[in-house]
Amino acid sequence: MTPEQLARRFERFERQLGIPGLVEIGRYRYASAYEGLRLRAHPDGLEVSFLARGQQTYRVNDRIYRLRGGDQYLVFPGEPHDSAGMPEEKGVLYWMFLRLRPAGRPLLFLDAAASRELRRALLAMPSRHFAAEPGTRGLLEEIFTALDRPRAKIERLAAAALVLRYLFATLRASHRNRRAGPSARIQRSLAHIAAQVGELPSVPQLARLVRLSPSRFKARFREEVGLPPREHVLRQKLTVAQAWLRRPGATVTGVAHGLGFSSSQYFATVFRRFTGLTPSQFQAAGPGR
Repeated sequence: MTPEQLARRFERFERQLGIPGLVEIGRYRYASAYEGLRLRAHPDGLEVSFLARGQQTYRVNDRIYRLRGGDQYLVFPGEPHDSAGMPEEKGVLYWMFLRLRPAGRPLLFLDAAASRELRRALLAMPSRHFAAEPGTRGLLEEIFTALDRPRAKIERLAAAALVLRYLFATLRASHRNRRAGPSARIQRSLAHIAAQVGELPSVPQLARLVRLSPSRFKARFREEVGLPPREHVLRQKLTVAQAWLRRPGATVTGVAHGLGFSSSQYFATVFRRFTGLTPSQFQAAGPGR
């Protein structure tokens, strides 16, 4: 697609949404891995993504970024980006695309001076990968609800105000650039999971290990790791499974049993849900996968 075609496409989308500068807003809720993001660049706009749940890998200008639940991620105008050959993973992700160029374009119904100041601040954000502020997912859901209302001017003004709140929260989070590691208790549970790959520790077992109630443990684990504990365990198993499947003479059944899966069929179902491939397809793809 040429730059002129892309510009016309953005103008069409912007008219459809009815808010100056807002070209696209979307979300996915994938129960299984999906086809990866192909290499692309947006010459005129800023992309702001929020991973509400799961894990995801992206690449910008040949640098790899690994997101976990609760992270935000930015792609600035003109930057080539993709998912580094990885699928769009199982999880929940929101994205927003803002058209910031040419500089004289209006933005979110703001006057010319305010539009220029907001554009300058957005393009000067110091960090592109950071922990989002609490309440980010709820705010994004409010925006979707507002955009579903009738397209009266007052309703679009209300939606634009919510978008502005989201952008200010993003600005604050980018400047804080906080991505603290898990606490000592959660680190202990992570180490235990890594050491027990062939078994599947239950949530009550892990909670007892770190002296928390199961409900409190699940809440803290998800907050600090970005995933429910059981999903993290499965992901760890699948990471080991990929290495084992590369071994000479490895069989799907042998790997499944070695990692404690109840059957090779269940193992294949879980493997495909998270990777987009069956174990046999993964083996056939070779070490470059």
